Amino acid sequence: MQPQVPRSSSSNEELVSWVILAIALGVSLVTHAVTVHFMPDKVAEGRKNRRVEMEFFEPPKPPPKVEEPKPEPPKPPPPKAKPPPVKVAEVKPPPEQAPPPPNEPPPPEADSKPVPLVVGISMSSTTAGGSFAIGVGNTTYGKAGPPTDPSQVKAYRAPKYVPPGGSDTQPEVASEFKPPYPDEAKKNEVEGTVVLKVTIDENGNVTEVKVLKGLGYGLDEASVAAMRKFKFKPATKDGENVGTSITYNYSWYLE
Repeated sequence: MQPQVPRSSSSNEELVSWVILAIALGVSLVTHAVTVHFMPDKVAEGRKNRRVEMEFFEPPKPPPKVEEPKPEPPKPPPPKAKPPPVKVAEVKPPPEQAPPPPNEPPPPEADSKPVPLVVGISMSSTTAGGSFAIGVGNTTYGKAGPPTDPSQVKAYRAPKYVPPGGSDTQPEVASEFKPPYPDEAKKNEVEGTVVLKVTIDENGNVTEVKVLKGLGYGLDEASVAAMRKFKFKPATKDGENVGTSITYNYSWYLE
């Protein structure tokens, strides 16, 4: 009789593992079989009872095409006019010119000083006969003075005067005079413009000055005194010097 050899613990563990594996495979096979048997009916039933609704919509019609007006073709430019033919002037020889006339002597300059008045009669008013004696002069208005040499008596000519704006050209300042600032106006710091009416004779001399709008503080008197020392280029009328009146603004400003 042979002795029995006891089984090792490793053999028992392998047996248990195989048994568990066999059970798991059996459960898996049973589960798949049941699923395959009942699943087609469930799927078919679900498809049979489902209702699907479908709506069809017509696509929106495209907007009508608006034809844009075609631009008008540009008009061709008008034909350029031909320039007129250039006329060539005929060069004629200059005619024979006569020698220029001799220069005439300039007229004597008029005396700027006024003609003095001499009471008497002109030489054209005298006669050869008679014993009445009277001095020679250029006016009979006034009291006669001592006899005057007839060669020294000049014919009296009244100065020409036109109203303001009646001359062809206005007087222009030739030289001016700047007086000192009046003390009273300087002390009170007065500045401004004095408006004057100035009469200028045909020789450019100031003969009369009137204040139209003053400032006071001695500025009016100083303006009149300064204006009398001005010298003007006289106004003209028809090519001759004439006297006239103008409005002059004399300004005063502290430096």
